[in-house]
Amino acid sequence: MINLSKIKALIIAPHPDDEVFGCGGLIHRIKREGGKVYVMYMTVGTTMDFSAKGKSTAEERIEEITEVANYLDFDDYDIAMPGDEYHLKLDAAPQKELVHAIERGSKLALHELEPNLVLTTSGNDYNQDHRAINEATVTALRPASLKQKSFQTMLATYELPYHAWNTAETMNSPSLYIKLEEEDLNAKLEALKLYRSQLKEPDSPLSVHGVTTLAKYRGLQCGSAAAEAYWLARLAIL
Repeated sequence: MINLSKIKALIIAPHPDDEVFGCGGLIHRIKREGGKVYVMYMTVGTTMDFSAKGKSTAEERIEEITEVANYLDFDDYDIAMPGDEYHLKLDAAPQKELVHAIERGSKLALHELEPNLVLTTSGNDYNQDHRAINEATVTALRPASLKQKSFQTMLATYELPYHAWNTAETMNSPSLYIKLEEEDLNAKLEALKLYRSQLKEPDSPLSVHGVTTLAKYRGLQCGSAAAEAYWLARLAIL
């Protein structure tokens, strides 16, 4: 059994809101049980969307990050690759640059933080940025001599609500479930509400209703009222 009070988690989020949609309940549980949580946002920028306004600005997104970080009590966060150069086009960035940001280029890089749990996006995600960050994370966590670099004993990919739209035959059943108490799920939902520019109408997976429904469905799969699902890529007992 994983002792969450001993966890030092690094959550890698290609964009602001990914960390809450995927890990908001676990973030609250880790903090509630005495562990530490750090979030590395890869990019933040102005994004065109289908809202009445037609876009969310970089300034809005940064303000939302601050509110969410304060609400969920992140131990720290960083924007690894700020500016518009790679916003929504991480798949076009040289992988070397993405790997460097995760390994050494951020104040929360693996070399600096030495987390024991890393959470990242899925390689089966239809979002091109998410696939690129999954690949970069796996590369950054490659094993090496402990004399050369730290070794992260746990790596998992997190689920996002729109994974319901996926034609990948390799999308296996989750291998890790995190039970959410009512307070954990409520904290996740309240944090999502702080991402005002990103929440959608109730019939969308990216809504409070959609997230609640998914959490209850995952809970049914592990005998709980609610849960988050993850795909465990590495678990090393040293």
